[in-house]
Amino acid sequence: VEQTYENVVRWLDRLGMLAGQAEWEQHGSNGRLLRYNPMPEQEQLPEGWARQRGVKGAPIAVHLLMGGEELTDWSLWPERDAILIGTQDMLLSRALNRGYAASRYRWPAEYGLVNTDALWVFDEVQLMDAGATTSAQLEGLREQLHPTVSGVHVPAVATSVWMSATLDPNWLGTVNFDVQSQARQFGLQNPDVQTPDLAKRYLAPKFLKKAKSRMGETSECAKEILQAHRPGSLTLAIFNTVGRARDVYSSLRRAIPACGPRLILLHSRFRPEDREKQLRRLLEDPDPEGTIALATQVIEAGVDVSALTLFTEVAPWQSLVQRFGRLNRRGEYDQSYAYWWALPSDDAEASNVAEPYELEDLRQAEKALLNLTSVSPADLDKAQFTMRIEPGHVLRRRDFVDLFDTTPDLAGNDIDVSRFIRSGDERDVQVFWRKVPPNAEPSRDEPSGAPPSRHELCAVPFYEFRDFLSARSSARQVRAWRWDWLDGRWVKAVPDEVYPGQVYLVDSASGGYSVEFGWDPKSKHTVPPVPLGSVVPEVQSQDSAEYDRDEWSESGEWLRIADHTDRVVQTLNSILVHYQFPEDVRKDLLQAARWHDRGKAHPVFQQAIPEEDRPPQWRGRNDLAKVKGRMRPYSRPHFRHELASALALLQAGGSDLAVYLVAAHHGKVRLSIRSLPGEKLPEESARLYARGIWQGDSLPETDLGGNEVAPAVSLKLDVMQLGRSSDGQPSWVERVLKLRDKFGPCRLAFFEALIRAADRRASGGASAPAATVESTGGV
Repeated sequence: VEQTYENVVRWLDRLGMLAGQAEWEQHGSNGRLLRYNPMPEQEQLPEGWARQRGVKGAPIAVHLLMGGEELTDWSLWPERDAILIGTQDMLLSRALNRGYAASRYRWPAEYGLVNTDALWVFDEVQLMDAGATTSAQLEGLREQLHPTVSGVHVPAVATSVWMSATLDPNWLGTVNFDVQSQARQFGLQNPDVQTPDLAKRYLAPKFLKKAKSRMGETSECAKEILQAHRPGSLTLAIFNTVGRARDVYSSLRRAIPACGPRLILLHSRFRPEDREKQLRRLLEDPDPEGTIALATQVIEAGVDVSALTLFTEVAPWQSLVQRFGRLNRRGEYDQSYAYWWALPSDDAEASNVAEPYELEDLRQAEKALLNLTSVSPADLDKAQFTMRIEPGHVLRRRDFVDLFDTTPDLAGNDIDVSRFIRSGDERDVQVFWRKVPPNAEPSRDEPSGAPPSRHELCAVPFYEFRDFLSARSSARQVRAWRWDWLDGRWVKAVPDEVYPGQVYLVDSASGGYSVEFGWDPKSKHTVPPVPLGSVVPEVQSQDSAEYDRDEWSESGEWLRIADHTDRVVQTLNSILVHYQFPEDVRKDLLQAARWHDRGKAHPVFQQAIPEEDRPPQWRGRNDLAKVKGRMRPYSRPHFRHELASALALLQAGGSDLAVYLVAAHHGKVRLSIRSLPGEKLPEESARLYARGIWQGDSLPETDLGGNEVAPAVSLKLDVMQLGRSSDGQPSWVERVLKLRDKFGPCRLAFFEALIRAADRRASGGASAPAATVESTGGV
């Protein structure tokens, strides 16, 4: 993923079409990418290839989605072209409204954007497992759930491209996606493979031999690798599990003298910088003694290496084809050899080493290998082999529709989407290590508890991390925490509550990782943290991980509701010129922008800005929207001003769409309105209350800017109750469900993203451009 990111940034930089500044190890975008600061708001193309050739439009920003805090919040610029690069876990989880390693309050906006007006490119489909089926289902469901509104089908539904050297269209045929009628296939034709450069690769000599040792025989595998290795060359050994790769690496490490071949371990369980160092060592020219690299499936895609000698454990056929592609890749050797390790002869042992794959898939691959003596692309094309992808779980229409709701259940749990992304145990949590003082708890106000950067995060199988937490003993005390979104603090991690997609903070003294081996649950050595000064982003996302806190209101300047609202409306207008929305939808969006902060006139919000904290000219006011500095905690826990705004607009006759967008613009009040644990209760037991709003709360008359004044109002919470009210008005849930079905879940969330972007940009989270340019506004 990192290589693809760097190559795309390099490509756009050379064309003069890159939004932002890239710094390279060498001049002229040669060498390694040192750092890149995306600037999606950049207005004009810089001088360069594109402008010289008359290409119009804004430059393109590139964003790497790997979890953690980002330099730039890509979702704040929906009208601008952008390229998002990430793993299937990071991207598909966002398409399912459960973005891994992201603030839960960002989920709806990112969900709306990646499912609308976007082009998805799935590379190496054969490696995606359950994700391949989910990607096809998403393609079909988005089309079915994207109705035409007021005769206009805008914005466009997201579409997909699937790529693979071994692509079988039948993999993508699902209950909601007819691949034969809804997709077209493109591939190399005979004239293509006859061109000199491609013919050299297509006919590259790659002889196949069965290895003497078998899978799981660590010492024998290591000896065979050493015997086959040739000085000055690259020998690549690929294993199906990190554990076996690590074991053979350790065996070779003991056997190879200091003056011997360079030894490299590469897998997906490293922190990004450590993995990048290993990858750079792999891509360097071999020393006179050569290089021996031990790797896992991470080498199968996106790594352009060419080995003289290859070893591989038997794997599903589609994985073997990718692995053989790392042998004599460019046809530069007159002969090269691939050796494969067979399954153990004992059925029980074979079953034990088969994971993460199905034993039957490995048996079938073995049969095919026994009939081959060459694995050049030309010979592999002749091999008759049918590959299968059979996910255990298929995303159904009801599943996808239900995922629109991001409200956790009464126990605080969310729908687990990991089964739609990967099958079996190949599902991860993200872990980072910090020094936490003994007998202390991490705090967001201290460096030890600050949000993680993606440079710190290590992907760890969730079941291994669960066992790691359970391994507490007198010899090792594992101290780990996860973020509690409701209480806004780090809480101790509990093994039984670990599920994929979560982010965990681990005390460095607890071990579990080494720079050389990566994730290693047996390691008891103190983990060196990534230096915070080198990874803290220049621009924070400002999506508070605390339910009560409203960091957008702490903008660094004093503003009235009217002044801020004027900015938001102006920013939203600059966004809307890029979209051809029906006039009624456009009016609703602008009304939502005008009313979104009306609830900040609520006494609970204003009292969080005490008179003694205000400059003299701002004292005695009840219409402050932005403050310079930190607000005080709310007198009512879990107070949400946007709910007060929405109720006021509803009682003023606002449309259901405008009212919903007002409530949802922070991602904290959406499909349901219910009280939360820990709320302050009204003295009257029968009085309705939710999110810090009580039945009958009063809002004063408030200037909203744009010559619009909201009248004083007494708030009513009747809509939070199920069923119709006594005067026949629909409940909140009924209203939102009707909106979801009218616009489709993806488009409704897209509207949420537009309001959020306008509000955040107007709050100082990004400098909104003044002029407009031609742009398709896609990702």
